[in-house]
Amino acid sequence: MKRTAPQQYFNACSTGKPIIVEEYLSRGVDPEARDSNHLTGLIWSGRKGRIEVAQVLLTHGANVNAGDIRNRTALFHAVTYNRYDYVNFLAAVGAHLNIIDSHGWSALDFAISSRSIKMVELLKSLGAKSGKHET
Repeated sequence: MKRTAPQQYFNACSTGKPIIVEEYLSRGVDPEARDSNHLTGLIWSGRKGRIEVAQVLLTHGANVNAGDIRNRTALFHAVTYNRYDYVNFLAAVGAHLNIIDSHGWSALDFAISSRSIKMVELLKSLGAKSGKHET
């Protein structure tokens, strides 16, 4: 039976402590556990660009395409925080690039609206599409 996760687990995901994350998961914490804002450990690691944590979470069965309350995935959060290496990593492990959030935006749409030219170029090179903006 999977256990819920304490705040320390999410802190370890965010601050890049894969050994601590591994310990929590080995003790039965669900890799799909959500915090009070409906964020998974994978989303937290995406916000901070913690690839080593993401590798641990994915090894334990975390869903690479799980979204938060607005259906924003770890990839979307990584785009929001300009975590280029993390975006490349998620694309390489099969993350869907064109998931639409509850407001009708894709990760590429967000990058375009944020005028993050480097992120727009990266996402396009990976095959991301926009539903809202001319690209």
